[in-house]
Amino acid sequence: MAEACPYCSVAPEDAWIGSELAIGLPHPRPFAPLHLVIAPTRHVAAFYDLDVQEQGAIWVLIGAIKDRLDVLDVDIGFEDGRSEEDHALVHVLPRIPAQPVKLPPGIDWVTV
Repeated sequence: MAEACPYCSVAPEDAWIGSELAIGLPHPRPFAPLHLVIAPTRHVAAFYDLDVQEQGAIWVLIGAIKDRLDVLDVDIGFEDGRSEEDHALVHVLPRIPAQPVKLPPGIDWVTV
């Protein structure tokens, strides 16, 4: 566990959504309503530092978040090693009709 990392200190049962390998939490400074961030439970700086099982757990949480929020599309942002905590993060921003969001630069965005 990285010292003082807010993502490493959260147990899966205390997260908004979680598993043994990844947790999903409301973003502390949201870009838009319902902005969540997924973090692997293992402290790594980049998404591709994770093994295939850990990456898969993140994609499972993305699908579960879409289902729980009952949205069709979400913007997914990969933030590798650029967070204050140097922890790989995946942003999940639901696409809400008539509420466009300007996605911040410095994060690799895709829509799913």
